[in-house]
Amino acid sequence: MEKPNNTITDVLEGIVTEILVRLPLRSISRFKSVSQTWKSAIESVYFRRLFVSLHQNTSSSWSLLLRKEEFIDFHGCGTWGLPKSLGSYIQCMELDGKFEYMCFSSSNGLVLMHRKLGTWKNYVGNPVLQQWVEIPACPGSYTFFCGVVTGVDEVGVVLSFKVVKSGNMFLNKGEMYMPLYVYSSETGFWIHKEVVCPVRSPNFYDPISLNGTLYFSQRGDSYNRRPGLMVLDFYGKPKDCHFIPLPDHALNRNKTCLATSSGFVMYIKTLAQPGGNLLKVWRLIDDSAWQLMWEVSIPFIGCYAPMSMHPFDRNIVYLWSHDNCYLMSFNLQTQNYKIFGDESKHHDCYINHRTCEKHMYKISRPYSVSEYEGPIILHQWVLSRWMQSMPRPPEVEMIDTTSLLSLVVKNEE
Repeated sequence: MEKPNNTITDVLEGIVTEILVRLPLRSISRFKSVSQTWKSAIESVYFRRLFVSLHQNTSSSWSLLLRKEEFIDFHGCGTWGLPKSLGSYIQCMELDGKFEYMCFSSSNGLVLMHRKLGTWKNYVGNPVLQQWVEIPACPGSYTFFCGVVTGVDEVGVVLSFKVVKSGNMFLNKGEMYMPLYVYSSETGFWIHKEVVCPVRSPNFYDPISLNGTLYFSQRGDSYNRRPGLMVLDFYGKPKDCHFIPLPDHALNRNKTCLATSSGFVMYIKTLAQPGGNLLKVWRLIDDSAWQLMWEVSIPFIGCYAPMSMHPFDRNIVYLWSHDNCYLMSFNLQTQNYKIFGDESKHHDCYINHRTCEKHMYKISRPYSVSEYEGPIILHQWVLSRWMQSMPRPPEVEMIDTTSLLSLVVKNEE
């Protein structure tokens, strides 16, 4: 039998690659089982970079949550092509109350979960890829989770992760110190360090995780005086924990929120005015200064609270109307808007109107002028632009979702 011409084979393989690379990740993952050759080709650096390059203008799947409640979900994007909402992948872990996912922090698709009953065990995983690793117990006593951060390469592929816990603060020579315990997937060990805390009564709940850094929103109170962000960087150059006041802080019935978009922390503010609302948007530059990006008037009367921003399009902000009880997306550049209906189902997204109405009144009281009211933070769970397997710490076994749930049942029995 004549040996196939190498030139023809190379051409055919090139054509197949050009076809596969234009498919969503969910479809590509199925072709990995065709043969070892296809699997190796799909997992190659060339294929990954080509895929990311061709899909750079396409949003990845993302969801907007508050703890276990899903507000907005955009799962049907061209990058992943998922058949259901991101929240549903986590909800399957709610096994008779055995798990409680810690959705106050995730990073590049990874989430932190812990056992709710019995012996406490903690896991970091990617619910969509159904991959999990168990995190060993922290050596510190009286600690609590702050969040999870990730290290990525130049195209956003997750290379490593770190889990962060904090202990009880203490006073030393007139300064407040914060004990930190950091678990690294690269070493498989916890390390302990103490940093000077610039805030007297810090809030460690609902941090924003971005670019290896945790941002903790601090409400104005009798200690902190002014709202701001406490910043801790775990992947960049060693820095002390520092505090950044929020810009343009005033009362006058303003509503504010913090979110991420296009790789930046964003601060959004609405101010009710006669005949409409003033909408202002800032982005944080180099973790040190706020840059005003937009200041536009929107012709809508009443109380509009900013909910979040599109994580990949910094021109799109999401607003909640307290007076009319609806969710609206607003394009800052074109000033076009879209109002989402009750329990809206579209070809690529799902809007849970009941959840929005239920929680937005609680977390953003309409017409409140409280001096200590802080910005809204709804959790943006965003998948990475590539389906690389999650990092596995040394000598730690990777667990799939089915095996993890079976293990929980067995241990409980």
